[in-house]
Amino acid sequence: MQTPSVAFGMNSLFAVRHFLSEILSLVQQRGMQVTVIAPAEPGEDPAPIPGVCFRRVTMQREISPLRDLWTLWQLYRTLRAIRPAVTNMSTPKMGLLGGIAGWLAGVPHRIYTLRGLRYETTRSWKRMLLMVCERIACLTAHQVICISRSVKDAAVRDGIADPERAVLLGERVSEGISLIEQAGSEAGSGSALRCRIGIPEESQVIGFVGRLTRDKGIQELVECCRILRAEGRDVHLLLLGALESGDPVDAATAEWIRSGPECHWLGYVQDPAPYYRAMDLFVFPTYREGLGRVLLEAAMAGKPVVSTRITGVVDVVVDGETGLLVPPGDAGALAQAAGRILDDPRLAARMGEAARCLLREHFDNTVYLARLGNMLQSLAFSAAAPGVRE
Repeated sequence: MQTPSVAFGMNSLFAVRHFLSEILSLVQQRGMQVTVIAPAEPGEDPAPIPGVCFRRVTMQREISPLRDLWTLWQLYRTLRAIRPAVTNMSTPKMGLLGGIAGWLAGVPHRIYTLRGLRYETTRSWKRMLLMVCERIACLTAHQVICISRSVKDAAVRDGIADPERAVLLGERVSEGISLIEQAGSEAGSGSALRCRIGIPEESQVIGFVGRLTRDKGIQELVECCRILRAEGRDVHLLLLGALESGDPVDAATAEWIRSGPECHWLGYVQDPAPYYRAMDLFVFPTYREGLGRVLLEAAMAGKPVVSTRITGVVDVVVDGETGLLVPPGDAGALAQAAGRILDDPRLAARMGEAARCLLREHFDNTVYLARLGNMLQSLAFSAAAPGVRE
């Protein structure tokens, strides 16, 4: 019997490495061939892990009709050439174009991993266009794996995904993180890291990890720190992430991040895990998420969280138990919640420990890897998707 092939598609090699490394290894171990389809920059290493076949396509992140048609043609030709038994496409552009290409190429089993709802932070014609694109991506898939329960609920409510196609691999989410905790060391302890970064030992540290963009709430985060300092707290901000040109923060916020004495901006850090130890509180004022992985990383470090009451966050943060949730875009509410936790070390410790317990109960990634591996193995070795109309 010919070894079945599974093809994964994402919009960048960075996303492949960030989200797929473990599942690519697992699929190979289950006896399937693996192909990754993604754009790659010149000179960028195209091999996420050994044994994975890489197929490069060109792709524009934003809407670009002519270039998108060219990408669709490349995807169709690639899928016709490799003839996978299963495709698993994720991220909005690849979900749409990869889904259409898979349908045209007659791929027997097509999965779309819905990692978030980009239209939630848009308005007018762009919102409608993004909703239509997501709907088409879901219609071309036999199964839509929703990354979290709130994403599934919103997708079904908004008519994006049909209830019978929407799948959740766990009670809360379809993906977790590795629960192997790093042992502390003097070099990597919180106090040593603060000293190395230049944060005074007696200061309170608010941390953030992620893209520094408007829809991550960076402007509200900076304003929150200003409010807390104006109230007399010795608060410093530790930022890990790149300032991006897409959806940028305003010029004043960017300048404060670059030069403010109370802001310690380290840029993109490949392994942020040790830096959570230097934080007293993790603040994540995002406008839109699918599954806030950095919230899970903060929970792993036993840190309380202040975040926003939105899709993708409510699955991870239990308001009043593992952290506090506030409305998006409200710097005053953000500062009030952050101040409440910073002023009460017992509350902070209790929330941090509750977050660790919730993490162990619901977010062990080995569980989700096994369930996804079982799904892909069953589909890849079967002849056709039962009960699904093309």
